[in-house]
Amino acid sequence: MKIIGIGRELPNQVYLMADSAIIKTNKPFFVPHFAQSFTGTPAIALHIDRLGKHIAPRFAHRYCLAVAPAIKVTARGLEMAQPKSETSALAHSFDGALLLGDFTNVDSPEDINNSVVTIERNSEQVAQGSLDVAGIDFRQLIAQLSVYFTLKMGDMIVVELGGSNLELTMGDTLHAAINGNQKLTIRVK
Repeated sequence: MKIIGIGRELPNQVYLMADSAIIKTNKPFFVPHFAQSFTGTPAIALHIDRLGKHIAPRFAHRYCLAVAPAIKVTARGLEMAQPKSETSALAHSFDGALLLGDFTNVDSPEDINNSVVTIERNSEQVAQGSLDVAGIDFRQLIAQLSVYFTLKMGDMIVVELGGSNLELTMGDTLHAAINGNQKLTIRVK
């Protein structure tokens, strides 16, 4: 299983994450000690359901049949003195960097682009995003990534939706929903 992350900070920022980056719903996020702070960004996870390489955009909708809300955690102010390009991978791909909700099946391709991810911190809505608002068509994204990666069943593409980064602090309770259906609950410890 591959997890391909698509960042919003730099144009075309692509990074890979290990499966140890995932924290599923109802599990705690323990704040690591290797960075000054950690921020969360609303994201949507696309579940790949077929094997494919060099996928044409018109067929890409066949490769993703489920989506999940996610919170992509980024380490800020890493203590390691490394060039910016190397720090980027460390800041985005550490263990616990992806807070992942439960997947929901989608009925049509338009449902994926129009799916709205909302995040609440301590019962207050703090972020919202969608692929449509971010200007991303999931079919084009799958087609572009399939040029470089063979997409396999079980792979995930996690797209950061932008918006404001929320600071994660101990004691916070985070909820993420997709189209109003709450699918993720995480306590920050």
